[in-house]
Amino acid sequence: MVLEELFDVAEKVVEGVEGIESLEKFPEEAEPLRKPFENPFRRSALIVSGDRPRHLKKVFLREADVIIFNVEDGVAESNKKFARLLLKKFLKNVPFDGNKEVVIRINPLDSAFFWEDVLELLPVVPHAIRLSKVEKPEDVVVLDGIMKAYELSAGLPEKSIKIQLSIETGKAVERLSEILSASERINAAYLGILDLFADLGLSQELTKSSPLATYLKSKFVSTCRAFNVSPIAPAYQDYADLEGFEKEALEEKELGFAGKMCISVKQVGIANRVFSPTEEEIEEAKRIVALYERALKEGRGGITYNGKFIDQPIYRDAINKLKFLGI
Repeated sequence: MVLEELFDVAEKVVEGVEGIESLEKFPEEAEPLRKPFENPFRRSALIVSGDRPRHLKKVFLREADVIIFNVEDGVAESNKKFARLLLKKFLKNVPFDGNKEVVIRINPLDSAFFWEDVLELLPVVPHAIRLSKVEKPEDVVVLDGIMKAYELSAGLPEKSIKIQLSIETGKAVERLSEILSASERINAAYLGILDLFADLGLSQELTKSSPLATYLKSKFVSTCRAFNVSPIAPAYQDYADLEGFEKEALEEKELGFAGKMCISVKQVGIANRVFSPTEEEIEEAKRIVALYERALKEGRGGITYNGKFIDQPIYRDAINKLKFLGI
């Protein structure tokens, strides 16, 4: 009921029937439920603009592992204040049960909107803040310091709020190891391939299937994986082409991405399926884990299964697949 009233007010502001003051006066829950993100996977990351009440209404009913509320690209400068305010009122009145990762994508550190973004939206206590257009470690250090100060003032445990990054320039790709080393809060990074190619002065057509695109994606994935950071694949802009989305997602899974950005609800189910292990892989993983753990109890360091030698790395891979079942 509260959310229905909130969106009714928000729609009236959008239509010009009421001023933004009516949204500012809307009440907030004093201490909404905030459970940590419990799903270890980020197969699908659905992005929603913070200035679109109709899109926000049902967002928590979607099957996405990650919900990204956007106040950066996609929100006009004239709408940024409204987007921040609506998101603050919305998320302050929504409990986070830990099944979905709640992320707010804010404007870059060198923009005129960064400070207002963190000032207004950190009190929402999202699972993570996604910083746009990161180019150097110092960008992350500044955000980390602000977060630490806020957590201390709010009485939150340190590192309650994580950092996620948008990697969108050539400099960021070249300095990615340094950037990911800048904070222990970082748990995911998103490759903005269109922005990256624009920054490099390259045709957008090359993002689709060129050797350079494959190289840059592979480099991004291997660096993220080395720092235990989830690498998230770029958005597929032709949202009506679901076949093309699935084809690209399958290719990106082969490269080692953990999941994919989704700009349409219809893309979410495909991403979840593509980036999940198959039933056959799950059954094989169960057998490998059972056999390997039995071998360890018997004092053996490895086993042979289906003609393959199974040792620690393959056992760990099987354990990771079983995490999808909560095992």
